[in-house]
Amino acid sequence: MSFPSFTKVYHHSSYPAIDTLRSELSVKDKTVIVSGAGGGGIGATVAMSFARAGARKIALMGRTEQSLQRTKDNIVKAFPDAQILITTTDISKAESVGTAAHNIRANLGAWDVFAHCAAVAPDPVSITGADEDDWWHTFEINARFSSHFAKHFLPKCRPNATYIGTNAAACHIAASRMPKSSAYSASKIAAAKLDEYIAHENPQLRVFTLHPGVVKTKMSTRFLGDGPPGFVFDDPELPANFMVWLVSAEAEFLRGRYLWCNWDVEELIARKAEIEANPLLFTLTLGGWPFQ
Repeated sequence: MSFPSFTKVYHHSSYPAIDTLRSELSVKDKTVIVSGAGGGGIGATVAMSFARAGARKIALMGRTEQSLQRTKDNIVKAFPDAQILITTTDISKAESVGTAAHNIRANLGAWDVFAHCAAVAPDPVSITGADEDDWWHTFEINARFSSHFAKHFLPKCRPNATYIGTNAAACHIAASRMPKSSAYSASKIAAAKLDEYIAHENPQLRVFTLHPGVVKTKMSTRFLGDGPPGFVFDDPELPANFMVWLVSAEAEFLRGRYLWCNWDVEELIARKAEIEANPLLFTLTLGGWPFQ
C-alpha cells in the first residue's frame, strides 16, 4: 500500500522544519480549538503540539468528558500555566455546537486556530447492506459540521484566523481499493468541498484541508488492522506538527489547498511559484474531464 507524493521526500514522522519549538512556528497568545480531542484519534496529539508551540488557551471538543479530561491532564502536566477548557459536544447537532461555541467564547475569548479533527468511520459494509440511518449518520458527523461551524464558530474568530479541516486519503482512492467504505469516502469528499466553500465565502479566514497520514488509531485499525506486510504507520506528531506549521506565515501560499502531512514542507516552499501558478493544484476536481 503505497501513495504517490508531490514531494520527493515522503515523511512518516516529524522533522526539524515542522518542529513546534521553532520560533517561526510560535502560537503564543493564540487561542486554539481542537475538535475530536479525546483519546483514540490524533486530536489529543494536535492539542499537545499547539501547547508545545506556545498556546496557553486551548479548548478541547469531544464526545465524552472522561477522554477529554485525560487530554487536559496530559497538557497541564507538561504546561501547568495552560488554560484548558473541556466542552463535550455532538458535532452533528447544531444546538450542541452552538453551546460549545458560546462556552468557548465566554471562557477563552475569540479564537485564532480551529483544528477540526473529529470524524467517524462506520464498520465496512456495502451500500445495500448498510443500515440507512447509520450510513447517513456518517455524513452528519463528517460533512454537516461545516454548516454548524460556519454559523456558530465563524462569528467568534479573530481576524486572520486559521481553520484546518482534517480529511482523508480516501478522497483520492478508488472504490475498488477501499471497498465497503462508501459513507466514509463520500462524506470526506463532501467535507473537503465544503472547506473550499468556507474559504471562498470567507476570504479573511485561512483555510487548509489536510490528509493526516495513516496514524494507528481506533478508526484506522478498523480498516487496516496492523496493516499489510511492510506497511509503515505515521507518527501522530507528524500531522499535529504539520498543523502548527500551517498556522505560520511560511504556509500562507498554500491557503485553500488540500495537502498531505507527509509532504516535505521545505520542498513545498521551494516550489511555491509553481503551486501559486496553478489554482487547481491540490484541489478536488472531477478527473477525466478537461473542464476548468
